[in-house]
Amino acid sequence: MTMRSANHMVDLTLGKLLQATLEQTLKGCSASTPWVISRVDNLDDVRQEQCIVLTISSFKFRIICLLHVSMDQTTRQFVGEATAARAESLDESVFKDYLLELSNSFCGTLKRHLQSSCPPLGMSTPNFIERSSLAHYESIKPLHSAHAKAQVNSSEPALFAASVMVSVAQAGDFQLEHYHEPVHSDVDEADGSGELELF
Repeated sequence: MTMRSANHMVDLTLGKLLQATLEQTLKGCSASTPWVISRVDNLDDVRQEQCIVLTISSFKFRIICLLHVSMDQTTRQFVGEATAARAESLDESVFKDYLLELSNSFCGTLKRHLQSSCPPLGMSTPNFIERSSLAHYESIKPLHSAHAKAQVNSSEPALFAASVMVSVAQAGDFQLEHYHEPVHSDVDEADGSGELELF
């Protein structure tokens, strides 16, 4: 297998893992919501106005994890329902703390999925950043990246989106192995596979 095809396989697998992680995290918040999780081709296609950034790190690589959010009424309503509060009376600190905890859960779930193939791993604490900060993300020079969005149904705009960008010291430092998780996505329908595999 050539380096280019090996990188493509890692990117494809990382994308499926990202979708599975985002779905698992959101179902933990709202199990009754029929989440529609799908791939986003480029970071520029993500429309949320802010994001929460965390990192997962090892001695050989660093993964920047982004949970993209909009601080709008729809998101406030989602958080209000999750916290049993009315959206219009939702305290701002409760609102932001919930989103930070949601990003923590998302990144922690991803870290657990990676642990079998990439130990040992460390994880940072979450922080809000403005979308304008992402204009410089290419300076990170990620070798692998993936983006996904979550809709409450296919006719609605994405409520959340997520990104992962992997930077390595040298090619081959980031490997994915020993992970199987069912994931429902448009990729699965295209390739006929309902199982997520990390190689």
